[in-house]
Amino acid sequence: MEDKDIQKKIAKGAVLAQVSFEVVGNPKEHVEKTIKEFMDNIKNDPQIHILNEEYGEAEEVKNSDGLWSTFCDAEVLSDSLDKFNWLCVNFMPASIDVIAPEKIMIRDKDLTNWFNDLLAKLHEVSISYRQATTKEDMLIANMNFLIQNSILLAAENYHSEDDIGRKIGIDAQQLKPFFEALVKSGKLEKDGEEYQRKK
Repeated sequence: MEDKDIQKKIAKGAVLAQVSFEVVGNPKEHVEKTIKEFMDNIKNDPQIHILNEEYGEAEEVKNSDGLWSTFCDAEVLSDSLDKFNWLCVNFMPASIDVIAPEKIMIRDKDLTNWFNDLLAKLHEVSISYRQATTKEDMLIANMNFLIQNSILLAAENYHSEDDIGRKIGIDAQQLKPFFEALVKSGKLEKDGEEYQRKK
């Protein structure tokens, strides 16, 4: 797109910005492929024009257990502020730098739409977070029941914390809270340093 065409679009309400998109994941090849597919999705929108793009080399993220990160810096021209807002809310770039126009007049309707889009995305993130937290809480509760049941089964033949810990494959020190809870609930009896399962 020629500069004069870009300027005409900006005069009609288009937004020109330098936008950086980032993808993190593994393996390296998947990350490199995904960033290109990500950009292709953006290019499919007829109201968004990628004027130029530069891809970064995928690099391993420090202290991340094998995660890789790559990015694409792109000069983006969106036909309207509303479409630029849509791009930011739905594709969540790592950073943006608006180049033009220098000043933007926002109608109350556009500002309302912008805030509603932002709030919808925040609610979506909030729901996802709560669902993930609920699943994590359930997994922790189930894991705790599993460990308690393993202790009770092992306690039928083994009676010291160390022996029970070795039998179920968990360090005895980490099992202390479970032993205490089982004794408190009356499912185990403690006699000195030994445990007996209550019949």
